[in-house]
Amino acid sequence: MLKDSFKKLKQPTKNKQDSIEQPKNLGSATRVILTTLLIFLASQLIAAFIAEAGLAILHPGQHLSLDDSAGGQFIYILIAEGLAAWLVLRIVKRHGLKPDFIGLGRRPNKGDLGKAGIGFAVFFATLIVVGLVINAFWPDLTDQKQNVGFDNLSNNFQYLLAFISLVILPPIGEEILMRGYLYSGLRKVWKFVPSLLITSLLFGAAHLQLGSGTALVWAAAIDTFILSIVLVYLREKTGALYAGMLVHMLNNLLAFLVIIK
Repeated sequence: MLKDSFKKLKQPTKNKQDSIEQPKNLGSATRVILTTLLIFLASQLIAAFIAEAGLAILHPGQHLSLDDSAGGQFIYILIAEGLAAWLVLRIVKRHGLKPDFIGLGRRPNKGDLGKAGIGFAVFFATLIVVGLVINAFWPDLTDQKQNVGFDNLSNNFQYLLAFISLVILPPIGEEILMRGYLYSGLRKVWKFVPSLLITSLLFGAAHLQLGSGTALVWAAAIDTFILSIVLVYLREKTGALYAGMLVHMLNNLLAFLVIIK
């Protein structure tokens, strides 16, 4: 018995911390934010290069911008949103995480429809109130218009491309990047409110149209900041991205309806 006891003493004991599985995340808040910005910029630049190169090849000698070509704009948005979503999924997988970490762990359900309807109603009501306040103190902001492309639509096929490009693709790609990757990564290391605010501020800043050569579109930034607050809340409460995607689609549908007027 003494011999057996001596053997047990010689065996290494397991540290309690080793037996507890450490929570997995996407890294520090700084890393998550910088990676989000890098994904956004890289996907936009690569998509613009490919789309503009395609226009130059198909229309040699002509100086067409993406805004002048429904097909070119569609390719640009398709690549940008698709590449952003793909990069997010690749990074999440490399961290040993599953899609449910970014809100893609289940299928959409009927509950998402109801929550999306309530979320959109809250967003729209808030937007009206904020719009009245802005119009009272800064009336010039309400006259600003966001450039969403698709300036010269002439047939049904081009309208279809515009619909897919504005109403379908951005809500999927942007939700995976912003409320999926960014918010989920921040929420793992921060509390709800700071995670919500940083996510919404960055989402709003992305719609200022920096680098476009025109004045900053503060109206669009405020609109999308408010939208993001609702989308983050839905992400937090439902544990998934689907209700937020639906609200995002409804918001973008309004922009599409303005185009076809």
